[in-house]
Amino acid sequence: MSSAPRIRRATSEDWDAVWPLLHGMGKVAGPEDAARQRFGRILRSHDHYLVVAVYDNVVVGYGWAQDYGAHLRTGDRTARLHDLFVRPERRGCGIGAAIFRAVREWARQEGVRYLEWQASLSAVPFYERLGYTGDPCPQPEYPYFEIDFAIESPSGISVLRDTTSDTSTPAASSKRAARSQAMPR
Repeated sequence: MSSAPRIRRATSEDWDAVWPLLHGMGKVAGPEDAARQRFGRILRSHDHYLVVAVYDNVVVGYGWAQDYGAHLRTGDRTARLHDLFVRPERRGCGIGAAIFRAVREWARQEGVRYLEWQASLSAVPFYERLGYTGDPCPQPEYPYFEIDFAIESPSGISVLRDTTSDTSTPAASSKRAARSQAMPR
């Protein structure tokens, strides 16, 4: 019988398990040694959060986020979820959701105001099942998602931009444009 996935910070000993996951996520630039060096720098950096999912004693997924720090004018901090990947044969077991919850909790504990990410169209249903709605601008093939921890509801679900209306309307686009001009990140 399978156990629940265990999410933990990645360590240098995880490299051999993470390397094929990076390829599963998409293009990996440069030779393996260069990627291994980037992995090591990220592990040592305090503004990065790299976790692995262990399921049945095997690393089957990872998540990586980065805290970009305080905005110059507002002081609000933004973090970006760069990657969230689970091996295809392990999808649908709650592993991706567990990784996402770990990243979300890290961002909240770090005092981040905004957690943002983009997703491929194939990943959009996953985030929708978690209660998030993407914004198709500026790249419709990679919708933009954002959690604003300052307006989080008591249920723990953050209100994302204007999730009660069609985000593709001109009014919604105007709201996004006004916010982007007021607070560039």
